[in-house]
Amino acid sequence: MATHESVETLLRLPRLVSTMTSARSFSSSSAPPPSTDGDSQYRMRSAMDLHPGVGKWVSRRVVHQKDPAAGRIADPTTSRFIPSAEIDRAVAGIQRDGFYVFEKTVDTTITDAIRSFAEQAPCTARGAGTPPAPYPRQAPQVGRYDLDEEVALRCPEVQEFATDPGMATIAQKYLGQPVLMDEVAFWWTTTQKAEDADVNAQLFHQDRDRLSFLKFFIYLTDVTPDTGPHVYLRGSHRQIPWSLRGDGRKTDDAVRKAGLWDNVTELCGPAGTIMGVDTIGLHKGKTPISGDRLALENEFSTTLFGMDYELPEFEPTPLVRERYAAMPWVLQRYAPAVRR
Repeated sequence: MATHESVETLLRLPRLVSTMTSARSFSSSSAPPPSTDGDSQYRMRSAMDLHPGVGKWVSRRVVHQKDPAAGRIADPTTSRFIPSAEIDRAVAGIQRDGFYVFEKTVDTTITDAIRSFAEQAPCTARGAGTPPAPYPRQAPQVGRYDLDEEVALRCPEVQEFATDPGMATIAQKYLGQPVLMDEVAFWWTTTQKAEDADVNAQLFHQDRDRLSFLKFFIYLTDVTPDTGPHVYLRGSHRQIPWSLRGDGRKTDDAVRKAGLWDNVTELCGPAGTIMGVDTIGLHKGKTPISGDRLALENEFSTTLFGMDYELPEFEPTPLVRERYAAMPWVLQRYAPAVRR
């Protein structure tokens, strides 16, 4: 095993060095490049086989922001999603376990508004090849239905969630560097097409789209063990055995063979439950066996280096314009929409 690990390390060290060079060049640009080339994305993902903390290590060493607005965040006590009293507990919980489930749930007026929007907005049936259409909740045909970020941002409450200063504060404290909001994901999960677990992210995996990042999820339906909870391998954001380190999907049996099944945690909760999750740790969505699940997620990272990013077109609410004025670096992807 030691020999195997040594060989694997030697194969990936050149990719780590190349990733550091590419990320340094990306972050030193006067403005973020429009994208990261495919080879650099591949090398970054491959280098992350070395250790789940390697992306954060690279980010701390080569990502240095010169913009004076970097690190500036609006008042977190204005958040309607994150209780300010839980911010430090959340940071400590994520550091310890890789996730933190907030004790206070979000007001039902907010979750009802977002869910009502998602029931009527066009979404894409993953893997079906059909045009976007409202979610067929009474008769879903596939396991997952995705709402594009531009569609999601038509909902004022989604805009509020995406630009939340409480989440940005936690991410910045946890990652130890200035952060920006780089992604919004919004999707329904159903009982259909359980055989498509790979496509629907229902096998254990790591997210490797950025170097250093933190995600926040909110359940917009009640989530029980039968309706598709987020599942996390506690502590895997800090250490993963070699047998589970390779990029790609991992089965439940692989986790059991590694002797780690006792660390598998299903994160359940009523609509309005919010979680902060370091998804460099092994995680998956559990396939529902009854009902469906609606989840909304945003991500804060230390750089846009990595996966392709979007500059969505939407009409910002007055609140989003106010937050952009207070933290333009955090919300830089929304600059074109705000400045229109």
